[in-house]
Amino acid sequence: MMRIASFGLFGLFLAFSSLHAASPPQSASFDCARASHPLEKTICASPKLRALDGEVAALYKARLAILFDKQAFRGQQRDWQQILRTRCARACDPASVERDYIVQRDSLRSFGEELWEASYKTADIAQLTINHIDARQFDFALRRDLDGKALCKLPAGDGEAGAIATLASPAKASWAGGACRIDFALTRDANGHVTRIDATASAGCKRYCKGSYGLSDAFLPANNWVASNQ
Repeated sequence: MMRIASFGLFGLFLAFSSLHAASPPQSASFDCARASHPLEKTICASPKLRALDGEVAALYKARLAILFDKQAFRGQQRDWQQILRTRCARACDPASVERDYIVQRDSLRSFGEELWEASYKTADIAQLTINHIDARQFDFALRRDLDGKALCKLPAGDGEAGAIATLASPAKASWAGGACRIDFALTRDANGHVTRIDATASAGCKRYCKGSYGLSDAFLPANNWVASNQ
């Protein structure tokens, strides 16, 4: 299971949707004047921890802005926060808190991959892997397997350039390589979270598949992001 970085915004633990702008250096992501929990007090007492908390908060906000599966990502962050707060309910060791924050920060710096899966009670399973480049572009790979063997694979191999799709709108993205074109339709809920991705492949994409199989499918989120302190 993938272990990723987590958000240090303790001041907004119960109102997670209300994100503030990134704090300046040496500032925590919450108001230290209102600190009441032992963890919050430990962070506020240390300039280094205040800076780490602000840095992790800013990194988390940046990742959240571009990820499609925001719901799962936010859920993981809540788990991380709850575990850390529970451990510090009576007393906190500043050195342990610092180590936890450093792991979170370093992991979040390199995080960007999402997994989406399609399977309709058939033997073959299709997967869409997405690595976000920025708010408008994402690198992706499409694969359909049967009993561990590839039926479809885009890119075709390590020697082929990666496929980078561009968002034309919040609901549409596309990629084209030679005669192959992939169009993505993004279904979003009322909060703007992507809940489904429909990939439609042109006839020219057939070269990436065997037999009668294809790359077109409807993909649902299959991310299992586990808090690094679990």
